[in-house]
Amino acid sequence: MAWFVRFTRFLDAHLVYAQEANQSCGIACALMVAFKINKLSPGSRSVYAEQEVYTAFDQATGTNGYNGSQGTGSADLAKTLNKLGSIGVWRYDQLSPTQVPQAIVDSVGADFLGPVIDTSKQGRWPIILGLDWTAGGGHWVVVDTVNHIAGNYYASVCDPWDGDVHVTKMEIGKRFDYTGAPVPFSWDLGGVRHDYNPPASGGVQIGDVIRRIA
Repeated sequence: MAWFVRFTRFLDAHLVYAQEANQSCGIACALMVAFKINKLSPGSRSVYAEQEVYTAFDQATGTNGYNGSQGTGSADLAKTLNKLGSIGVWRYDQLSPTQVPQAIVDSVGADFLGPVIDTSKQGRWPIILGLDWTAGGGHWVVVDTVNHIAGNYYASVCDPWDGDVHVTKMEIGKRFDYTGAPVPFSWDLGGVRHDYNPPASGGVQIGDVIRRIA
């Protein structure tokens, strides 16, 4: 796994964690949320924080050294975040798909333009979404910023599969749709990640969200 710093056309920056195993997107999202709220950055200090997340996951799920070979359940992911203690109280909710965009704005807030560098403002927190791919299977992602420009909402989706940020237009009252595809002008300075080849499309069909409530 590896950390990447990504920038969007809205002049903001995002810290994204790229998963190594095929099924480890959930734990990668937990790591991203913990780092964003605690304002950590990769480095020697962060090694301990990463281990805390893995330990909390083992405690929440009864595993011993999770290796990413199994998918992460919604309730287990919420339990993991709650066991960390330092990032507040989290809850898993299954909403109507058309309620998800409003839930994103309620959690993350909406700004006009950056820079927003992974900072949590008072009462505004990243949210984890459960996606359902059209071709089958599911995926966890983090939304940490929403830009509201000319009446349109654009969510910054931090995707652990390719370690990138995908700016995704959404409409209040409609299903949140998402496409995993190569991001123009994205570049790396090393690190292991996956590619979307071919692109993967889907959306929040069941309405799974994991959000901070206190």
